Amino acid sequence: MRFFRSLRSFCSLQSLQSLRSLRGFGWVPMLVLRVTVGFMFTSGAVGKLADSDAFAATFRASGIPFADVLAPVVAVLELLGGVALAIGVGTRVSALVLALVMVGALVTTIAPPLLEKHPAPISFLSNLFYQPEWLLIGLLGWWAFVGAERFSVDARLTSRRT
Repeated sequence: MRFFRSLRSFCSLQSLQSLRSLRGFGWVPMLVLRVTVGFMFTSGAVGKLADSDAFAATFRASGIPFADVLAPVVAVLELLGGVALAIGVGTRVSALVLALVMVGALVTTIAPPLLEKHPAPISFLSNLFYQPEWLLIGLLGWWAFVGAERFSVDARLTSRRT
């Protein structure tokens, strides 16, 4: 009985109004997520640039043409895009470029081995859509459409123009 009273109290109008007051803090998870994803790309790119031969070898093994040229270009795009995303400058463009890099990774290095391992279409698709690159593509696509919002260089520049 005590549980149900507590539940009723929790679901009261006053509690719901308290939850609504959190709307003003919606920028916090957005900022944390943007900085985290930016750091993911930046730190990954640093590792790729530090061992560029191994990264180029991954490209060659995947059959990507001009691997010795494209691998460092992709690493630099990830580095610059990650930093830009983290600080929120050129967010829409950075997010779009990084999303395209993730699509390229899915198509060239992730999907082919999965197709070999899981030739049945439902098994292949199930495993393909479970890859974390899809989540990154979704987040990056979202930032490409909405931008960085608050607490970003983009927001600061926009506020100065108005």
